[in-house]
Amino acid sequence: MIKNKITIVNYAFTGGGSERVLCNFASLFSQMGYEVDHIILSKKISESQFDKNINVIKFSRSRSVYCLLDLIKYFTRNRDNIIISSQRHINLIVLIAKVLSFSKNKIFVRESTCYNLLIDTEPFLKKIFIKLFTPIFYKLSYNIICPAEDVKIDFLQSYPYLNYKIKKIYNPIDFNSIINESKKKEGKDLILPDKFAVAVCRLSPEKNLQFLINAFSRVNTKGLKLLILGEGRDRQNVESLIKRLNLQDKVILLGHVKNPYAIVSKAILSLSTSVVEGLPNAVLESIALETPILALRSISGVEELLRNNKCGYTIDTDDSSIFASKIDEIISRNIRINLLDEFKSQYSFLSIGEKFEELF
Repeated sequence: MIKNKITIVNYAFTGGGSERVLCNFASLFSQMGYEVDHIILSKKISESQFDKNINVIKFSRSRSVYCLLDLIKYFTRNRDNIIISSQRHINLIVLIAKVLSFSKNKIFVRESTCYNLLIDTEPFLKKIFIKLFTPIFYKLSYNIICPAEDVKIDFLQSYPYLNYKIKKIYNPIDFNSIINESKKKEGKDLILPDKFAVAVCRLSPEKNLQFLINAFSRVNTKGLKLLILGEGRDRQNVESLIKRLNLQDKVILLGHVKNPYAIVSKAILSLSTSVVEGLPNAVLESIALETPILALRSISGVEELLRNNKCGYTIDTDDSSIFASKIDEIISRNIRINLLDEFKSQYSFLSIGEKFEELF
């Protein structure tokens, strides 16, 4: 049987969570024998090794909306492809391009996070665009993919009439690739501290890094440092807080790191303080590397991942000193986690691939 060609539409490739999920999708479908086009809309592409069997197409536009004509042309030439995209505004642009190209492509849109909690932080015009066009165009999608129960619930609060299109499918994790990457050197010039915790996240307000840094200023574990891996628009505020609390030697911003797994695997604790998430990749990958996790209990898929504290811990608090005490407690108890076989099978490429093939 001849398989349909699959097209992944990704905004950028700079190491963000949603971007990494789509890259995993591309690798997954390529391994399953599909021909895969991976479209990158923006100019933001970090140095990366794409799978040689994946056809990478770069539109290189400064804004995603400027890619509409490129997408219309692409859909006109590729009318039988299965299309997968993520992030609300990108999904809408893809669906609009489908309508304007008169194509019959099956469009699978992925909700990457609990968007109702984030929409008021968006620029005015983008917010209006999303609120106006989501109810019009999302009904034209073939399916709406939600990676966690909280994401599904959040979406249906606004659009209950689209319940029939919702499919819950977890993010795929390439366990073998992560383990192999974790054994490589973390960076040519990077010397890791003897004892450190790690946070892998975008530097943006919803990641709640002000809380994390304030908490770390209250940690008592001697010699413990915090490495933050990621970039974002909140970097200047984060740097200012680190300086104000005199934590320059304890909290280190590493920016975008090509191989975060080599660092996470050596951390004694992985930290997440996001106030809103989808199914957080950083937590998934920490579990894959058997690094214990401490996360704020937020509107997200964290509870689903940690499975009643079998793979890590959540704490419900807005008091940074309580969060700091929990860090000290976990480290003092020398807690370790073992990767559960059931977890590995549930998030494996094989398992997620089977779920998508049922939809195709």
